[in-house]
Amino acid sequence: MKDRDKIRVRIVRELRRLRQLVAELQGENSKFNKRLQKLTSEYEKSLAQQFDVSYHAHDLAILVDVKTKKALQCSRAVVEVLGYSREEIIGDSIFNLYHQDCIEDAEEMFRVITKTGGVHDAGQSLRKRDGGKVEVTLNATTFRDEISKRTLARFDWRDISRLAEEVDDLRAEYRQLEARARADELVHPEAFADIITQDPAMHQLFCQVEAAARTKDPVLITGETGVGKERIAAIIHELSGRSGRYITENVAGLDKTLFSDTFFGHAEGAYTGASATRQGLIEQASGGTLFLDEIGDLEKESQIKLLRFLQEGEYRHLGVDAPIKSDVKIIAATNRAIESLLGDGSFRSDLYHRLETHHLHLPPLRERKGDIRPLALHFLEQVAKEQDKDAPTPPPELFTLLGTYHFPGNIRELESMVKDAVSQHQGGVLSMDAFIRKIDEHTSVSSGDAALRAGAFTFAEALSLLDKLPALKEMEEQLIAESMKRADGNQSVAARLMGLKKSTLNNRLRRAQKSASEA
Repeated sequence: MKDRDKIRVRIVRELRRLRQLVAELQGENSKFNKRLQKLTSEYEKSLAQQFDVSYHAHDLAILVDVKTKKALQCSRAVVEVLGYSREEIIGDSIFNLYHQDCIEDAEEMFRVITKTGGVHDAGQSLRKRDGGKVEVTLNATTFRDEISKRTLARFDWRDISRLAEEVDDLRAEYRQLEARARADELVHPEAFADIITQDPAMHQLFCQVEAAARTKDPVLITGETGVGKERIAAIIHELSGRSGRYITENVAGLDKTLFSDTFFGHAEGAYTGASATRQGLIEQASGGTLFLDEIGDLEKESQIKLLRFLQEGEYRHLGVDAPIKSDVKIIAATNRAIESLLGDGSFRSDLYHRLETHHLHLPPLRERKGDIRPLALHFLEQVAKEQDKDAPTPPPELFTLLGTYHFPGNIRELESMVKDAVSQHQGGVLSMDAFIRKIDEHTSVSSGDAALRAGAFTFAEALSLLDKLPALKEMEEQLIAESMKRADGNQSVAARLMGLKKSTLNNRLRRAQKSASEA
């Protein structure tokens, strides 16, 4: 039985007991009449206390007699927020609590409530005792009280005044940070010191990270596997100044039941086997940050639960009806193309728009080739130190070779290549064999996928668009020229791109040069 239902049963029992006492006391002397007044007063106090227990401290709740339009009970929050005493509210017209600008609308809304049985999220303005205004949304329902045989209405107001102030403050703060981001200035460059990059797009991304870290809003990080989404999420938490913990969870594969239990936690006895209370991820990250990786693989029903949490800012333990407020910051990440997920309906657009308040997209390594050399050098030193070796000297053509590769695994794949090469290194100049082997293994499998991600044509598709096919000699010349361009003039690398020996390419280049001079 729900907590509020238990309280309702208790109130009904006390009313019956009180009526029995009234029947016994009727016709008796003044001594008993005084006893009746005392019992009635005690009952009213008990009823008020129980009404407070049934609502949280922040709930603005009031019970109204539909016929007389008078307040019968109110929660402690109504007294504290509006500034009236309980005696000034109970027994008085409900409309005396409305701001003068809203009284006519409130009366019309009351007629709608009595006619339809309730309203949901209706905007209203209440009047504080000092004349101030409190903006609220109203949820109201009517019901028949079988004890008093009266129709009552329960009003639940949600104070949105402070929420509006917070939104205004956040917008002002975000505008300042956005202006700083446009100015290309990092406030905390030290936070990004361990990210090796020379790319201007990455520097701009760092400015966006700082802006996202200073707000309470959710953050969505997208990018391929291995681009560093987890590190960016950790930096956001570090820069946020939040006092709570940084909790991470990969949500891929969590079914709807497991997600609810993991995310919200449960009370003892919530279900068979729940022998003890369990803290959910939200509670563990209270006051901090919760990073949800692989959000693109989250089941649809679980997406609805996450959306509701982001909208309301509160949650419930499994097995408990009372909601709990949360101030956790949510960061979500996915390596899947979010546009295709939205297009096929596997990811809810309303959840996407909630999460993308700050959308950070990390570019793949093939779009920031200027970072390949410094990253490779960094990994060479790091891995050599881990393996207790001297950092090997890389051959100059290594970086040219790596620049021709599309790196489907991005930075993580480059690091793996370096580890493999250094582990086999015995001394002298670093061999390129390990890198060549890895590239050959992955090129045939992944190049088609990379081309599709980049929106490129396959060779067959490009040929099909030509009205007239080029001569074989012309094709050879164009292929050699493109290979030399991609290899920055390095014949060894260009030969590899075309599947030729270096000597074969050298001979063809000499023949082409001779033909050009004779012409």
